[in-house]
Amino acid sequence: MEKLYISGTGTEIGKTHFSAWLTRELKSQGKRVKYVKPVQTGYPADDDAAFVRNYAGLSEKDAVVLFTGDEPVSPCFLWETFPFDEVVSAITKVKDCDVLLVEGAGGLLVPLDKQRKNYEIAEYCGLETVVVVPNELGCLSNAQLNGHFLASNGIPFKGFALNNHFAGDEINRERNHSMLAHLMPGSIRWVFGDI
Repeated sequence: MEKLYISGTGTEIGKTHFSAWLTRELKSQGKRVKYVKPVQTGYPADDDAAFVRNYAGLSEKDAVVLFTGDEPVSPCFLWETFPFDEVVSAITKVKDCDVLLVEGAGGLLVPLDKQRKNYEIAEYCGLETVVVVPNELGCLSNAQLNGHFLASNGIPFKGFALNNHFAGDEINRERNHSMLAHLMPGSIRWVFGDI
């Protein structure tokens, strides 16, 4: 089973849209996909699992949120002690699929509580990390910082998903794509846009 952790260079940059898009793509190839969102803040107004289910045609049992909070904030403001062990246990128990997508809340270093950060979910669950990068001013530095952090910490990096929704125009869209491909050869695995 392929196990991917979907992170991003920040929040509101398209992790859920990418997860939904990738799920649909994988399903069109005949693959069985499951999606897990360990923590959803801003719930129920924000429900990423429901979005992925609706867009990609997954059942309720195949696209789930594990823990929720109503306020749309970093998880560290909602949990004194985040239920990290329960999250790891739930993710490692997922079976009966070809691809497991686990979508984090925000970026790699978002604190879950005063002890744990998002990237530790990928680390403890043996997930390869995908970093969603908005194709916009600043993306070259942000992408490299994320790639460097993963490499420095020995966390498997699957590649970047470049989100063209944010590209201001065709010239800068291509410039950023080409330069990131030059700076980190082979790192751009997916390019997507509005879904």
